[in-house]
Amino acid sequence: MFFLEVNENVKIFLLMVLIFFTGFILRAETVHLVDINGTEGLYLTDDQGLPYMYELDSYYNYRITENYLKNGHPGDTLKAGIPWDSYSYYPPGRPAVYPPVISWVSIMLYRLLDPFTDMSLYELCFWLPAVVAPFAGTVMFFLIRKYAGDAAGFAGGILMVTAPLYFARTIPGFFDTDMFNCLMPALIVLFYTGVVESRDKYRCITSGLLFAVSMLLFSLSWTGWPFMLYVTLASAFIYTIISWRMGTLDLSCIKRLFLPVFLAVLLIGLFNGPPQLSGANPLAILDSTSSTGPWPDIYESVSELGHPSVEVFLSAAGPLNLGFGVFGALVIISIFIREDMRRKHLPSFNLFILTLSLVWMMAGLSAYYISVRFGILAITPLTFISGIFLGVILSYMRTISGRWNFRADIPVILLLFLIISVATIEAAEIGRIPFINDDFADAAAFLKDGTREGTVVVTDWSYGHYITASAERPVLFDGGSQNTPRAYWIFRAFETDNESLSAGILTMLTSSGDSALSLLENRTGNTSLTVQILNDILGVNRRSAEEILIRKYGLDREFADKLLEYTHPERRNYVILTAEGMRYVGYWYLYYGSWNFTSVTPRPLYEVVDTGGSEMLKSVDEGSWRGKRPYRFIIKYGNSVKRVDVDESRNFSVIFLPDEGEAIIIDRRFDDSLFVRLVLLEENSKYFRKLYNNDNVIIWQLK
Repeated sequence: MFFLEVNENVKIFLLMVLIFFTGFILRAETVHLVDINGTEGLYLTDDQGLPYMYELDSYYNYRITENYLKNGHPGDTLKAGIPWDSYSYYPPGRPAVYPPVISWVSIMLYRLLDPFTDMSLYELCFWLPAVVAPFAGTVMFFLIRKYAGDAAGFAGGILMVTAPLYFARTIPGFFDTDMFNCLMPALIVLFYTGVVESRDKYRCITSGLLFAVSMLLFSLSWTGWPFMLYVTLASAFIYTIISWRMGTLDLSCIKRLFLPVFLAVLLIGLFNGPPQLSGANPLAILDSTSSTGPWPDIYESVSELGHPSVEVFLSAAGPLNLGFGVFGALVIISIFIREDMRRKHLPSFNLFILTLSLVWMMAGLSAYYISVRFGILAITPLTFISGIFLGVILSYMRTISGRWNFRADIPVILLLFLIISVATIEAAEIGRIPFINDDFADAAAFLKDGTREGTVVVTDWSYGHYITASAERPVLFDGGSQNTPRAYWIFRAFETDNESLSAGILTMLTSSGDSALSLLENRTGNTSLTVQILNDILGVNRRSAEEILIRKYGLDREFADKLLEYTHPERRNYVILTAEGMRYVGYWYLYYGSWNFTSVTPRPLYEVVDTGGSEMLKSVDEGSWRGKRPYRFIIKYGNSVKRVDVDESRNFSVIFLPDEGEAIIIDRRFDDSLFVRLVLLEENSKYFRKLYNNDNVIIWQLK
């Protein structure tokens, strides 16, 4: 026998434990930041000895979990009885609506462990992904063993817990919903197959209930839950058509296929209400990830929402999973259509699971092609088909051993050992670098202790969740509200060289939010005209702005006074936080900030390149940058900045940062932008002064 002849339940338990601990231990090892030297490792580690969380969304998830524990709901306050997040998209904040399972599981475990350990809620949230994710491997083991046996199920479970993208997004410190995004689909398919394939009435009913509950829990775990609803429905319809054409369709079959899905939809509607069900509308999903009207689409700047490159497509899902999955699907189909081969190598594999697995895989790969973010949806079906394919290989090896009269155990063990070794080595080599470091932590501590409560922080949207969680200060926008018209105005404030306009924009946003924009756009019905009017009045004082509104744009005085209450309000305390990382996304600040609302927006020139001190000196001496003459050289030495004009006819400038060993090639029209002065050159300006600074973070205050 391949496995030791022990009790079946003991064998299953041991295999489950091996799969789980393989996934957990590999993930736990990443905490040591082994590929980072000691000094840098300490810089990326917090006071509790843990690396800072890897993605800033993790800090938002932690904040809403903390709110649940403190307030009993995900908001920091209630507004008209609705949980409200007053820190995000300030003012006025936004509803604290988020899939709650990640918080529920965290709090349940925290309360369970609290009497026995001094682990904080933060520490539990930090470790939770490494505990939850390996369970996806154990579920996959049960799913595969139904059709291909224990050995194939074990291999599939290992492939599941070591899949590169899933592994990288479920290590300790990646406190996000990804931990459920392979586990829940595997459970859904396991129970759905139990409904359709079971011939026992009570087992069928039990599987149907578990399927519906799993779908409900998935809807409470991640906003992308409709994917599995589409997969199950599409599979049911296709299988129904095939069965009808083959003459095997009956009422019992239709009930088994569709009743569990309808029950799941009913439960989701009952527990979540119509808004959650509306999320299953494909048009609603597409609309949620696209820009509205003429405003810029900020999602364009989010790399994980773009198409994966060929290299990423092949590597993120896992070369083994992708290769075995795609090739395995072809082999499985070829075996399935030959009755004698199917009975010999896939005796338990039926037409329904073939249909479901192919629909599942094709849908997952399509989602993966659309966006890297959805690559995780392809991992589970690829792993399932890979496991079935390995089962076919093992079956062939046993057949050959019978013909040639030798034991198949040794070559089977060697094959599984090779596959498992490659998968675990692949996973062990995956490492991530925390987005946050000690400089950010120190800056957050300053904001919390050194600024008045309610001080609004203006910064890049990607830092927003960390600021609200660690500094407990409101922000203008963050990772949950970046794709809004407000984004244009924030980028505009950084893009312009008119500091009075910058100060006016930020004063308006931090005091009255989008009220002026909404009021004016409702009046004009024209976004382009609305933007033009606001750009004309936000950089001047209230009296001048009133004259412009009445004389230039013909607005009545009553409306103008109402608008000016929003555009020129009493100033609220706010600060601007700039960070070293912002220089690498500078292109988007300049592109969106110079957005053209009536025609195509020209793409700005912006590039960050590595360079040495000798090349910088040579370039300045020769008046040329890598063979091309610039409009201007801007050199930052320590706290001093020197500008050297070169060629008036040229369209680009070069900013040299010798301390960082970098040069920035920038469109000349942005030389004097607030972005260049505050983010790249760190100069005190006419309107803004430094309030706090360290090596990587600077906080500015309006003078």
